[in-house]
Amino acid sequence: MPTINQLPTITTLSGGDQLPVYATSNGDARKASITTLVDYFQQTFADPNYSVIINAPTNSGFNIALAASAQSIWLIINPTGTFAAGSVTLPPVADCFDGQEILIISTQTISAFTTNGNGGTLVGVPASLGAGSSFTIRFNLLQQTWYTIVNSLQISGVDVVTTTGVQTLTNKTMSFSNNTFSATSAELAAALSDETGTGLVVFNTSPTLVTPILGTPTSGTLTNCTGLPTTGLTGLGANVATFLATPSSANLGAALTDETGTGLAVFNINPTLDGANFTGHAQTAPVAASSTGGTLTFDVTESNVFTSTLTEGTLLVPWTLVLSNPAQGQTVNLILTQDATGTRVASWPASFKWAGGTAGVLSTNANAIDVLVATYIGTDWYASLLKDMQ
Repeated sequence: MPTINQLPTITTLSGGDQLPVYATSNGDARKASITTLVDYFQQTFADPNYSVIINAPTNSGFNIALAASAQSIWLIINPTGTFAAGSVTLPPVADCFDGQEILIISTQTISAFTTNGNGGTLVGVPASLGAGSSFTIRFNLLQQTWYTIVNSLQISGVDVVTTTGVQTLTNKTMSFSNNTFSATSAELAAALSDETGTGLVVFNTSPTLVTPILGTPTSGTLTNCTGLPTTGLTGLGANVATFLATPSSANLGAALTDETGTGLAVFNINPTLDGANFTGHAQTAPVAASSTGGTLTFDVTESNVFTSTLTEGTLLVPWTLVLSNPAQGQTVNLILTQDATGTRVASWPASFKWAGGTAGVLSTNANAIDVLVATYIGTDWYASLLKDMQ
């Protein structure tokens, strides 16, 4: 083998050029490429241009203040666990030089990570660090600004590359609990491929829907709905939609299938019946009343049959009868009973008309029962008294 001085000289090397080495693991001489040698140096020896700082925070909310350095800085953060917050303060901007770099790496997750520029502007620095994530910033003296040039973040152990270009993420889980997703309804619609309808995104509480087609809903409550088009209802009986649109008596009659008679709808207070034919029995529930202050008052809108046990009135000071709110043609029956004392005397209204012009006189025996029958015509009551009913 020739000595080194006997070998020809070359001025340019390539990665495939070979160098002789002694392999201690094999105990003999072997060869290695320039590329293999460079890889070994890169993996074994730290960059001499970086000042290495190792810091091991022990609690959340820590701050690491970096001192001025004539070299670039490699900060290795070894937290004792996962921390909610932490920060790094860069060297004073006046002590930084153009092109200076700071490489920051964390071996644990720091959910809220803050970088303090210490007078310098920061561009692109991350707001959180995952376990094993790192980023590098480089200082531009002219602009007094630190720019992020490398950002290798990790989220839950999954590498995420952040660039300004378009990327396709496969089999990734995205969480928005601590992140913000910004998009308009139109942008979201453009991203979807199987949407239906147009307009704005809808959430389930109090949305405003514009001409939606709901299909067949499983259930729903229409208590507060308005503007229901009756012409659009289906499954209704004959003429029901017409009645809903115009609720007249005639339309109601047309919608019913088991009515009797014709004419107008009837309600229970003072109806006018034309040629009614009643079958079966009919009754009016009696209403009882008592005299107060010498006056016995019956509101005849309440019934046509009234009862009262007389407890006031004497020959000298008789009790007074008042029949209020009568209707034309109304006939009332008053069943008047003397109390155990008897001799209760009545004073009839001036509007009472009697047979032969002679007013009726009540029975005066104790517990005696008389029936007063009166019919209201015009402004007068035409009365008769049936006495001592036994």
